Amino acid sequence: MTTTGTTTETTTDLTMPARPAAYPKNNLGAWSLVLGIASVVLLLGVITGIPAIIVGNQGRRAVRAGEADNEGMAMTGVVLGWISLVILAAVIVLVIARFLAGGPDS
Repeated sequence: MTTTGTTTETTTDLTMPARPAAYPKNNLGAWSLVLGIASVVLLLGVITGIPAIIVGNQGRRAVRAGEADNEGMAMTGVVLGWISLVILAAVIVLVIARFLAGGPDS
């Protein structure tokens, strides 16, 4: 800005402020989701259900510590892991009940 007789200069800082650092997306949530889906769809129960629960809880712990931002994936993996374990338990109960009721041929 310039005025008559005296010079007044105003400078504006046109530099953009740095973007805030994004939370790192750790892979724990994604792995938990993949393991949970595999445990339900492929009926793998214990093989991938328990790891989905463990990895998902580790991913949720990382979110609470501010090290990740994919809590939804981690939570979904935990839920799917528990669902697969419930399905496995129900199948075991049904198989035992079937044998107790008269064997596989009845």
